[in-house]
Amino acid sequence: MERIIALFLSMFTIVLQAFGSATGADYQQKTDLKGALAALKNKDAIIAEYHEGEPSKDVWSPDETFRLDNTATLYKEKDRDFVILNLADIHFEDYGYRALYSLDGEMIIKRAVADAQPDLIVLSGDIVCGDESSTLFSIERITDLMESFRIPWAPVFGNHDDESNCDLNFLADVMMSSPHCLMQKGDPAMGVGNYIVNIAEKNDDGTDRIVESLFFMDSHHSQPNETQRQWVKWASDGINALTGGGAEISLIMHIPLPEYQTAYDEAWDADEKQWRDGYDAYGELHETICCDHNPDGTPADRGMFAILKKAGTVKHVFCSHDHMNDFSIQYQGIRLTYCMKLGRGSGYQFGFNGATTIRVGGEGISRITHKTAAYGPLIPIVDIKTK
Repeated sequence: MERIIALFLSMFTIVLQAFGSATGADYQQKTDLKGALAALKNKDAIIAEYHEGEPSKDVWSPDETFRLDNTATLYKEKDRDFVILNLADIHFEDYGYRALYSLDGEMIIKRAVADAQPDLIVLSGDIVCGDESSTLFSIERITDLMESFRIPWAPVFGNHDDESNCDLNFLADVMMSSPHCLMQKGDPAMGVGNYIVNIAEKNDDGTDRIVESLFFMDSHHSQPNETQRQWVKWASDGINALTGGGAEISLIMHIPLPEYQTAYDEAWDADEKQWRDGYDAYGELHETICCDHNPDGTPADRGMFAILKKAGTVKHVFCSHDHMNDFSIQYQGIRLTYCMKLGRGSGYQFGFNGATTIRVGGEGISRITHKTAAYGPLIPIVDIKTK
């Protein structure tokens, strides 16, 4: 009976993909009814076929001169906040129970976009998943959905995205084929999806003033590698040189840095079950912080946080990955924030299901708000004024 129910739900979900939200004339939706029916008929063959994308030919060297023409720039109005909507751990899948939950996830995404009216949508990893399943249609589905909003969007990969029958380059190729996707693959030595998006204002003389620089990083299945650490140092130095240190920098990745654990251990009073005085901390923890650890169980410092601190202008790190954590801690001059998980596809806890909005003012990020969709409308549960 369970197999019959699962098959029915998969059929229902995939057929519904054929009737997804309409997109602009300049972008052809990838799913159609004929393809959906073929996906049902040929499920086993589809799962068995592996799809590889084109590796990037970019090569980064620390000897290069940092240039803005290798980055993307979005513009904000001077008297209006620039709004970022972060969607984390969507976990779309072609078949199985997550295919059903993706219907709910899609509805939450639409509500979140309508609520936030964002200028940029960020997907912070685990966009798709499906061990021994398929993500061929799921990545097309999320791409179609994002493109339907006609809003710039920027994805970064998590640990589940490449576990199925599509590699990261293939997934990136599908997303990057849409005109509003800002993703760049970057140097393959760093993974797939290491790039920079700047948020700028226009000065009275027509020149640009960068107020926020977003560094997107592939955290792989654990942490950024040494090449990425050097890239962050090089890029932050470059941004600082070009802006005279006037642009705030934020790092966006999937898996938390070990300092999330260190900061939590220092800030949380387990006996009193509250944040200790002197720590600008908000939110909750309901599952183990999944970061690299040494053999003795202590968080493994790989050197990234020291690089962020030395830059001086890195003020925020945003991650996801741990679905039932939403805490945010100001730690040694850098705010470490978990973004809200979206949907119920994996590791779900009631109340920890929604989205995060990040408001950028004239001097950088000014507000971070977690909103839960557990009760229908999106309701703020954590609201942090950072400036």
